[in-house]
Amino acid sequence: MARALVDATVVIAFADPDDEDHDRGEAIVRAIDHGKLPTGVILHEALVEVLNFVNERQGDEKATHLLDSLEESAHYRLPYAPKGNVGRSRALFRQYPEFSFGDALQAAFMESEGIEYIYSFDDDFDAVDGLTRLDTAENPFA
Repeated sequence: MARALVDATVVIAFADPDDEDHDRGEAIVRAIDHGKLPTGVILHEALVEVLNFVNERQGDEKATHLLDSLEESAHYRLPYAPKGNVGRSRALFRQYPEFSFGDALQAAFMESEGIEYIYSFDDDFDAVDGLTRLDTAENPFA
């Protein structure tokens, strides 16, 4: 099964019509949901960031609807980062000063799971060898 990580920046852009990347975020999120892109993997830690943002800006009903949509979709996975990745996450956090700890968790997860691609509007991921950032609704496996 082809998989790609989906960063919080993409889902937030999808959820926020005022976000400068809204159209691209919407295209990515919907294409994944319709099975036109690889299965989207959103780490629990990124999901927390997304749902907190939506809840604060648009209210509980919209945040709950977004969560339900992602959970019910056949084309999204919402795993927790394995505890075994924490050490590698800390190392990546120290290695890449531009990374948030959430970025480091995602990069460590990608390494451990053999996932090369991440849909993200955060160019900090461009610094990491072996990871390929995608910022449009392109299918790297097509």
